Amino acid sequence: MTASSNRAMPILIALLAAIGPMGIDMYLPSIPAMATSLGSSEGAVQLSLMTFFVGLMLGQLVYGPLSDKFGRKPLIYLGLSIFVLASIACAFSQTVQQLQTLRFVQGLGGSIGMVIAFAIIKDQFQGPEMGKMMSMVLAILGLSPVAAPLIGDGLQALGSWRNIFFFLAVYSSIVMILVFALLPETRKVEDRATFKLSQTFHHYLNIITNRKFIIFALTLCIAQAGFFAYIAGSASVFISEYQLSSTQFSLIFAINAFGLIAAAILNPKLHEKFGPLKAYKIINIGFFVVIAILLACFLMGLNHLVVLCIGMFIAVALLGFIMPTGSQLSLMYQHKLAGTASALLGSMQFCFGAIITAVTGSFVSSGSIGLISIMTICALVSALMCLLIFPKKL
Repeated sequence: MTASSNRAMPILIALLAAIGPMGIDMYLPSIPAMATSLGSSEGAVQLSLMTFFVGLMLGQLVYGPLSDKFGRKPLIYLGLSIFVLASIACAFSQTVQQLQTLRFVQGLGGSIGMVIAFAIIKDQFQGPEMGKMMSMVLAILGLSPVAAPLIGDGLQALGSWRNIFFFLAVYSSIVMILVFALLPETRKVEDRATFKLSQTFHHYLNIITNRKFIIFALTLCIAQAGFFAYIAGSASVFISEYQLSSTQFSLIFAINAFGLIAAAILNPKLHEKFGPLKAYKIINIGFFVVIAILLACFLMGLNHLVVLCIGMFIAVALLGFIMPTGSQLSLMYQHKLAGTASALLGSMQFCFGAIITAVTGSFVSSGSIGLISIMTICALVSALMCLLIFPKKL
């Protein structure tokens, strides 16, 4: 690898990994406008987020093993081509049912970025260098939830929400060209030759029945389901219930994303002080306490916008501690099958995301009370799991 391509790699990997998150975040401010344009309810448009999550879930399970067998770049070209075509098709959707179906296909294509990006890092780097590269990629990737809603809102302001999907098609096309020009194939020929696709299901089964994986993975997925509920329902709450503009919502979403990023940066300090297991328990319980207090405030009639913004900011920031630590604990003992375990964990997360998004869409008429109630239930279950089934030490 040349020096110039080595310098470009963290940026290129982050651009690739950002495709999935951008497909989630960019159209959130437009959900009310899309419902009006397509003659449907906001809950029905939110279900297109659910179908996207299902696509992300299934795609991760498939692309990981296939890229181990056939190489990273062919699968990147396949996934991004699907994403480009599906994005263009989404832009021409005439009914919400068409949008829901096409978003599933778009999710299948978009999942390639998250699977392959970190596989490439593992192929290319070892030890401290791998950690450094991961940190650089995550730092760049962290800008996605900040920028994506603002970009999406700007594109909608140019004329239509359909511009968002045209932008996603152009963006992923540019990434594909950059991959062709700058990214070498990182999966070694000998590794591809010895990898057996027939063992994939067996590996997945072994991992999911491993107690050291499943208790941490389930706790993470349930807590993160609260985050997916926030993603799915926040636009309807802030725009439809509180009558904010799509731009104002995008700014609030971006501020909360900054809280998430700050927490992720501070997370290693928390590990140094308490250790990852104890820190995970403390933050999960704290997440439940914060969101339960917010729910109590709303049930008592203190449903002011300021109260909602403060409560959501703290809750989302705490999830910035929970998500990376939960992933670390889940994968801690999966040394030989780290890549397969990572793909399985990602699929589980989006499976729970799809389920909770469907639930959130069904309760869209309940507004902020419904959204906070769903988040509270997720936080309660994850906190109870930490207290009742977690080991006392690693």
